[in-house]
Amino acid sequence: MTETATTGIHTDVKTVLLVAPLVGNILPRIMSGVYRLAESRRWNLHSLICNRDPAGDLVFLRPPGASSLAEIFALLKPDGVLDVLHIIPPADIRAAARAAGMRAMPPVVHIGEPESAKGAVYVHGDPESFAGFAMRELLQSGFHDFAYVSFSPNKPWSAVRGEAFARLVSLSGRRFHAFPNAEPESGRPSDDFVGAVSRFLASMPRPCGIFAANDAVGEVVLNAAHALGIGVPGEIAVVSVDDLAHICDATRPTLSSVRRDLEAEGRAAAELLDKWLDAPSRAPRPRAIPAVSLVRRVSTQFSALRDERVSRAQEFIRLHACEEGFAPLDAIRTMFLSRSAADRIFRRVAGRPILREIHAVRIERAMERLRAGIPPDAVAAECGYSSYLDFRRVFRRVVGKPVGAWTKVALKR
Repeated sequence: MTETATTGIHTDVKTVLLVAPLVGNILPRIMSGVYRLAESRRWNLHSLICNRDPAGDLVFLRPPGASSLAEIFALLKPDGVLDVLHIIPPADIRAAARAAGMRAMPPVVHIGEPESAKGAVYVHGDPESFAGFAMRELLQSGFHDFAYVSFSPNKPWSAVRGEAFARLVSLSGRRFHAFPNAEPESGRPSDDFVGAVSRFLASMPRPCGIFAANDAVGEVVLNAAHALGIGVPGEIAVVSVDDLAHICDATRPTLSSVRRDLEAEGRAAAELLDKWLDAPSRAPRPRAIPAVSLVRRVSTQFSALRDERVSRAQEFIRLHACEEGFAPLDAIRTMFLSRSAADRIFRRVAGRPILREIHAVRIERAMERLRAGIPPDAVAAECGYSSYLDFRRVFRRVVGKPVGAWTKVALKR
């Protein structure tokens, strides 16, 4: 219960502080999941966007009406806190609550990655799921050597992804190679890290399938391979995690990546906090959210080894399929073949006709938007369908369920 400052009347409205760093397109997807539950629970939700400066002090990027975390706590008296990517350690939240004169530290649910603090409640992406998607993709290469390139030994999320991948490689009877160095706490790949990746690739047996800890690491791997003259996906194939389009679509070649269900992570964290607020004496258990899919790009398009024309068309479809008026002929033009020859070769290499490839890309994008709570009719327009009826028909054929039934189940996860 929250007591109003002016009347002393108790209400059911909870004040929740969402603390988050500014992290590309990860943050909006997490926040969309949080907002959906917050609206249904009538939370008084305050978003606090911040980062840490080189000295380790918090810097608020969105004016919060106060200059410190303690002042924010004194102003808002939050009933609970959602912490994205552990931007504020529990000890700092405890100190802020104490300085604000609060009786106890409010419940805190962390979002994004495993939290090492004892007793912490968190929601994170399932590393077993990430490693599984990566391994299934890389096994298509027929390679016998596999490696994991980590981000930092001090980051639990990087370590657990590598451990999960190593187990799967061992179970498959292949050879596993662990990256001997890792990035320090700077957050972005340094010159030392780039050099270490280059030396690792140069020393590795090839061909080799590589699982990178995240998209930033995957970008470094691809850049190092290019500098060394290592062919991708011929001599090495690379899969990363997060599917950040501004990275994965800008690398050369483009980077295949495991897509996390960030909306579900945000929603699950809000659900855990909601349960905790209703029963303060019983902290909920952490939850791991499986990945959605693997977005295949050129770094693992093994069909490119057989026919570059098909690979070029697949990449063009992935980038443009949801644009208004996009049609098979647009993809065919990239192959520089007649329509009949392009259809025949595409079907032989990709295993399905060009139109089905277009629909597969559109429906995958549609499923992502539906998970984020976007209305189905708006999703249909976003994904290149001229009518909602056409979208419903194609969705049912591709997914095997009606749009409404699939969405209902997806939003409950």
